[in-house]
Amino acid sequence: MSLRSRLALLFALVALATSAMVGAFTYRTTTRELSNTIDRFLEARVRDYAQDLRALGNDVGNGEQGPGPGRVRPGQVRFFDGLPVADDDAIVQITRDAVSVRSSTIELPAPSGLDTIDELPPGGLLLEDIDLDGESYRMASRAFGGGVVVQVARSTSEADAVRSALVGRFAVIASFVALLAAGLGWLIASRTTAPLRRLTSLASVVGASGGGSRDLSAELGVVAADAARDDEIGQLAAGFRSMLERLEASRRQQHRLIHDAGHELRTPLTSLRMNVEMLERAGDLPMDQRNEILGAIRSELVELGDLFDEMIDLATDQRDVDFRPVPVDLDDVVRSVVARWERRGDRPIRIESRSSVVDGDPVMLARAVDNLVSNADKFSPSGAPIDVVVRDGSVSVRDAGPGIPVAERSAVFGRFHRSETTRSMPGSGLGLSIVAQIVEVHGGQVWASESPAGGADVGFTLPVLLPD
Repeated sequence: MSLRSRLALLFALVALATSAMVGAFTYRTTTRELSNTIDRFLEARVRDYAQDLRALGNDVGNGEQGPGPGRVRPGQVRFFDGLPVADDDAIVQITRDAVSVRSSTIELPAPSGLDTIDELPPGGLLLEDIDLDGESYRMASRAFGGGVVVQVARSTSEADAVRSALVGRFAVIASFVALLAAGLGWLIASRTTAPLRRLTSLASVVGASGGGSRDLSAELGVVAADAARDDEIGQLAAGFRSMLERLEASRRQQHRLIHDAGHELRTPLTSLRMNVEMLERAGDLPMDQRNEILGAIRSELVELGDLFDEMIDLATDQRDVDFRPVPVDLDDVVRSVVARWERRGDRPIRIESRSSVVDGDPVMLARAVDNLVSNADKFSPSGAPIDVVVRDGSVSVRDAGPGIPVAERSAVFGRFHRSETTRSMPGSGLGLSIVAQIVEVHGGQVWASESPAGGADVGFTLPVLLPD
């Protein structure tokens, strides 16, 4: 069942429940009022007949005598020749000394719990429901002094008809209200869930396309309107838009990586092919030339291996790694990296460092520092020292090379970036890009400027952990 159908059903159930409660309250109130009306009618009739009996001279408890049997006062119409006159809406029965006179051929029974009417004690009015010839009646009985008992019964068929009609009307009204509420709920749900249906449709389209090869610009435009809302749907749309933006950025980076990798691989592959073809054609080359060609092949293979390793690092986004930072002292990381470089070569590396604790991954940070030192080593003249400075969460690696032009400093951290002056030099152009990616994961910033020696000063800054 769709969300719209559920909301429409919920609206209908709420309306039906509300109508049922209102109907039940109204039915109960109306029933009580009808019963009270009948009881008041019966009480008034009993009182009127008692007054008429007094007017006819019968003793009904106050010791007064009327004008005599069989006579009726002027204006009295409730008795004629000693018999109660029949009412259109009531049955009257008066009993005295076991002798009853009544306005109908129907005899009213003794009140429930009594064998005979004479057993009814004088006092208050007794009201009860009875059944006469299959028809429901409400009967009032009251005993007066002198053995007189007045009974008046009235049919409840009219009240029963009113109650039945009331139930029928409420059933119709409740059904109509439920249908109206369901329709209203469907319209409201349709308007409310329209953004959700659009997001669902977009998610299906993106999922069907695999997300990697489809341009998501159109989908981002559709989601933008819903993301501008200030409610929960707007928050959902904003989250969905953020996901699409990251997916689109990942798609573009993937395409750019493939394009740039293909471009960078052409040069070493072409060189390898030419050297191999030269060896095949010239089998009688002098040994020194042959060794030179083999050395070039080995160099190209090493460069290809480094390129593949760096491409794998970039393809495996560091943000996808299970990143669990711990307190790391950048001074320890830098000294460890520098020690490895000093064991591999004879270039002097000077360290100016003091303890600087950050929250990070020691292996990833060591890789970033290693790439910075490797970049400085590649561009520094032979024998020129490299300076590494660590302070306040920053790592700065300075060389004495040609430096980085101001116009290119913001681009050196891009993938496969190679300036015109360095295209002939070894390297893939991915080292600083990996540094930028690692620093981004750690919430820091990378930068490039000019060193005091006129070369490049490249480094990064991370948030420092404050001492407890």
